[in-house]
Amino acid sequence: MTISECLDEMRRGVPGCSLVSFGDLKTGLVLRTSATRQHKQDYLEEIIQQGALNFGVSDALTAGDGRPEETENSVIVATPDDVRIYVRSKESRSDVVCCVCDRAEAVDGVKAYALKIFQKVSGEA
Repeated sequence: MTISECLDEMRRGVPGCSLVSFGDLKTGLVLRTSATRQHKQDYLEEIIQQGALNFGVSDALTAGDGRPEETENSVIVATPDDVRIYVRSKESRSDVVCCVCDRAEAVDGVKAYALKIFQKVSGEA
């Protein structure tokens, strides 16, 4: 199964999901996307950059609390129109999967599918 096929499977398997993107947090680029409708590249990159900003804030807050560097690998952003669930790879911290959903209850499903995608990217699957 290709990365694109994994993204398609994730979009179909997560209730309320309309878009799934795999991207790079360092560059802010979207590398692959599966969506129910066509989106402009600017919108897709804005979503990935929003994830990068939120992970940066999360990492900064965690680093300042005196605990060992144990940062969160998921972020949820609620907008007036949707819920964006970001999952970052533990191995390659610039790899991210973003799922745009209509409800936050999809978090556990998104994390499970994202793990499968990260395994595919790393060559384990």
